[in-house]
Amino acid sequence: MFLGSSLTYAIISAFPTGSSSDQWQARIIITINEDQYPIPSDIGIVGNETKGKIFTGNTNGIIYKTVTGDVTLKDFFNTWSKTFNSTCVIDYCNTNTSSVKMYTWNGKWVTNSDFEFYVIKSGDNILIDYR
Repeated sequence: MFLGSSLTYAIISAFPTGSSSDQWQARIIITINEDQYPIPSDIGIVGNETKGKIFTGNTNGIIYKTVTGDVTLKDFFNTWSKTFNSTCVIDYCNTNTSSVKMYTWNGKWVTNSDFEFYVIKSGDNILIDYR
């Protein structure tokens, strides 16, 4: 398996699982060299107002959307003012020994190659891993 078992357990156990709320939400986890990268609270929020079409409320990686249409990982990273594509995540870009990989959770981690074009769905669990 590509992740250590304790990190995998921590990530999976923290995912939203069929919340009783009808609110759209998804979870993004970013790991850099096997360490979880912090996703800040209030991405997409300015003052007390939600300004982006996608936002975070705290530091748990759960994101919400404010629009009825589709949102992509590109929308999230643009709102955060960070880079994400098949070659870079934040300030970490592919080298001869390290690369960006993306996975979605479907009972197990499944490689996903959509990167920034991935359309996020409610209940999604997305892992972006750089190592």
